[in-house]
Amino acid sequence: MKSVLVTCFLILTYAKVSICLRVVGISVPSLKQRGDSVTMTCDYDLEGGRLYSVKWYRDNEEFYRYMPRLRPPQHAHRLEGVKVDLEKSSARRVHLRDLTLKSRGLYRCEVSEEAPSFHSAQSEAFMEVYYFPRDNPRISGHEQVYAIEEPLDVNCSSAKAFPAPELQWLINGEKVTDKAFLVAYGARPVSQGLLVSTLGMKAPAKPKMKITCIASIGNHQRERTVLIETNSAIRRASMYSFIILTSLINFAAPKTS
Repeated sequence: MKSVLVTCFLILTYAKVSICLRVVGISVPSLKQRGDSVTMTCDYDLEGGRLYSVKWYRDNEEFYRYMPRLRPPQHAHRLEGVKVDLEKSSARRVHLRDLTLKSRGLYRCEVSEEAPSFHSAQSEAFMEVYYFPRDNPRISGHEQVYAIEEPLDVNCSSAKAFPAPELQWLINGEKVTDKAFLVAYGARPVSQGLLVSTLGMKAPAKPKMKITCIASIGNHQRERTVLIETNSAIRRASMYSFIILTSLINFAAPKTS
């Protein structure tokens, strides 16, 4: 996310002097994986002024500051989900390691000038932290043999992840878009703050049917493919049983004179 914030003020001495402090850009990745490290940068222009401090916040809670007058100039505050690596941090960047799901949030860089102004400028950006497991989604209900045109009764559930993965069904490589065939169960919370998504499908069974479920978060995907076994004889047998049952009912029914 790039942004420009400018603050100016006037000092009345023998002449009017305009001094501006600009934060010309903040670099915060929009999406990172749990366990990763990240370096966030704050680019500013003092335009002749002197730096007083650079402070970093997550969701309005300060976790890092750089003040050139202090020795050492860096200081990190304890904040859950934020582990600052001071050796890799400076006046223009902060390095975080071992990201967790609690590391997600709105990050803000605030730059202040030295006296007499102590004027400040700031910029912010949101970072999402995701967890995408190696496990493929699980499909249930495909084990039974379906009659031709019989509605499927299959469900796809993602592995534990965060945020909730998006699910989609494919039939023989073609995405299922008919909402009448889809059953959205949504996401349910599980352990460690993770989520499991489930999507059902009730498309009619066809011969040589291959169904695929894809779970995705951003550009990351996992998928599972299974074959649906169909048998036209099941349908014929069902119709034959229905005819026999109807005949027996008619035969057993009392005749009226």
